Amino acid sequence: MKPRTRLPVALVIVVAAATTVLAQGLIPSLGGRSEAAAPAAQPTMFADPLGRQTPAGTVTGFLDAVGRRDLSRAAKYLDTKLPEDQAEELAQELKILLDRALSVDLGRISRNPEGERDSRFGKDRELIGTIDGDSGTLNVLLVRVRRADEPPVWLFAPETLHAVPRFQEDYKPSAVEEYLPASLRQGQGGWYRLWSWIFVVAVCGVAFIMATLLARLGNWALKPAATRIFGGGVGARHPALVAPWRWLLFGIIARAAAPHLLTLQQRYGGERFGALLIAGALTWLAVGIVGHLMGRWIAPLERQGTTEKIAPLRLASRLLQVGVVIIGGLGLLKLVGVNMTPVLAGLGVGGIAVALASQKTLENLFGGMMVIGDSPVRIGQFCRVGTMVGTIEDIGLRSTRIRTLARTIISIPNADLATMSLENFAARDKLLFQQTFTLRYETTLAQLRLVVAGMRQLLDRHAEVEESTARVRLLRLAPSGFEVEAFAYVMTTEYETFLAVQEDLLLRLMDVIAASGTALAFPSQTMYVAKDGGLESPHAVAAPPPADAARR
Repeated sequence: MKPRTRLPVALVIVVAAATTVLAQGLIPSLGGRSEAAAPAAQPTMFADPLGRQTPAGTVTGFLDAVGRRDLSRAAKYLDTKLPEDQAEELAQELKILLDRALSVDLGRISRNPEGERDSRFGKDRELIGTIDGDSGTLNVLLVRVRRADEPPVWLFAPETLHAVPRFQEDYKPSAVEEYLPASLRQGQGGWYRLWSWIFVVAVCGVAFIMATLLARLGNWALKPAATRIFGGGVGARHPALVAPWRWLLFGIIARAAAPHLLTLQQRYGGERFGALLIAGALTWLAVGIVGHLMGRWIAPLERQGTTEKIAPLRLASRLLQVGVVIIGGLGLLKLVGVNMTPVLAGLGVGGIAVALASQKTLENLFGGMMVIGDSPVRIGQFCRVGTMVGTIEDIGLRSTRIRTLARTIISIPNADLATMSLENFAARDKLLFQQTFTLRYETTLAQLRLVVAGMRQLLDRHAEVEESTARVRLLRLAPSGFEVEAFAYVMTTEYETFLAVQEDLLLRLMDVIAASGTALAFPSQTMYVAKDGGLESPHAVAAPPPADAARR
């Protein structure tokens, strides 16, 4: 069977999460404006048009402004009294220094208007990160500035700005930059940005090729162990377990290569993208492992015909897979930057709303558990459900599927199935043979006794009939003739075998009737017509004459 080519749920979650990252502006060079990417932990009394009311808004806004070559806007994020042209030049140098030497998780920068209140640097100071150079360590600080008639804003601190030229001179090109042309080593300009993105694409391509080769090498090296654990070569027979390894290795390599990218935003985006790939691949891999291990557990039960244990295992497998996806989804949300505290707190209130909205779904889920736990029917059994007759094909989370005699599939919600009358034909230990023979009224009593005795003897001697339950009796005088009942249990649970035994019994019982000299009656009635003789009997007494006749 060919492996499925559609994207798995876990990979779709990764792509959706990465799209959310970009759309929310968590990667400033690719996302939206910084003003839209500054959700404050506390409500603010104003909205700065440049988004400088929080440390995160200042950093992302500055990087976005310089990235769009809007240096006049970028200079407004600096706490400096330099002339406008010098402030713009300083902003560009600061951006180059941050791109070259600073590694910081942009998603962890404070979004609180008051900052993190780090006592080491004072009340209105916020540490973004550090840069190491030959002349020491540079603390990249923000300062909260309060000016007359203006709300407080966060700006890059003067002590950081004063050290930028000195650390620019101390900077040594990275291993990647050494191979760049001299015109691109300045770390600025449109060609440098274009080259940086070409480098990102190249790194992703190389990482994917390496991940594919390592995955194939790992499949070959781990094939003996996989054969013992999973019952076959992972690379050849279990693509649902192989594909996640490739994406997991791709994420690990991408995250390891992220610190070598050329700009701060690209390094942050690469680390975040690698983390999302790792989390999504692990979720996908866990779902595949649970499904495969449960499948290996169920397969022997299917070969043995132990259907009563299959449905609970399938239900447990699906619930485990759903749980793994939920845990993986929460992990992806946390990686994207969503605060999980209100999310988990909202699950309590939201759970009630979800329970009310999905009442039918929960009813079907618990109905399925009741059907599986009580086991009135099992997968593969032939039964009657209400007015429908068929074979149980699957008991799922929401519904139970029945294959009818017309070879169609009927899906019954588990909540309805739990309240319906179920007749399980597969639970029979023997099958009933019960037939009524109507003999015509021309049958003599001797012939009737001969038929009953012959039928009883035939049932007692038949190898497939339970002797203790076999009986033949004259039931009643029906309108069409004498009704004789033959009753017995056939010692088989297979319906096809029962039909063969029933056919043999019917033919032999008809031979008994024919041998006795009588025959089966047709559905008919006999009408006897006779003339009434009245009072002509010799014992009749003559009536006295009328009184007036006697007088005459």
